[in-house]
Amino acid sequence: MSNVSQGPELSPPILPGINAAGIGYHSAARLRARVPIQPPMEAGDLLTLFWGRRFVAAHSLQAHEPDGCIDLRIPASLLHNGSHRLHYRLLKPGHHPLRSPELQVLVKLDCPGGNSPHEHLQPLQLAGRLRREGLFLHSLNNDLPCTLAPYRNMAEGDRITLRWGDLRMDLPGVSKCQVGQPLQARIPLTLIEENGPDPHLELSYCILDRVGNRSQWAPAVHLRVFAGRASSTSIYIPTS
Repeated sequence: MSNVSQGPELSPPILPGINAAGIGYHSAARLRARVPIQPPMEAGDLLTLFWGRRFVAAHSLQAHEPDGCIDLRIPASLLHNGSHRLHYRLLKPGHHPLRSPELQVLVKLDCPGGNSPHEHLQPLQLAGRLRREGLFLHSLNNDLPCTLAPYRNMAEGDRITLRWGDLRMDLPGVSKCQVGQPLQARIPLTLIEENGPDPHLELSYCILDRVGNRSQWAPAVHLRVFAGRASSTSIYIPTS
């Protein structure tokens, strides 16, 4: 638009309630831009909000605006994966419009494991013999190796939380070179010992991406954990 000047006295728009890294799947459905009311704004001025070059909404300022700010809804239909810029313009009667500084924001709408409730992560993979015979604490002297299968929408920076019975632990974030590959992990011996014997232990995991999208919990692996084994049977010690 011609005759629009940059207004250094204007503040950039704010996206309240949004993850610092960007806009996720769930926050996109209730996305609002907040414009603080401050000089040179006054009653009768018109605020217009733009997502990139697309007009989003307008608001005519009243004499006493509640809370000292204006919230303008951003339709979810405007959002797609990628980096976007947001700004507003202030139109004062008899003056050229003033343009706010831009706010740059990342949009990521793909949830780890998929967006459909019918899509699931794969169960955590353990040694087959371990699942058949169970885990015997007295014979375990190292961390327990396990594998997580690649999942839909896998991305750098994903954080994985593993659940061992009633206890939880966070794995290191997914690196760029790990995307699309099986993830090798180790369940700490200290965590296994803290939870103790459990004939019906459930082992699962979920994933949180960098903008706050969360997967469902993976289908649980059921494992029998015993304090010891009868002397008449052989001892199985899991190895990597």
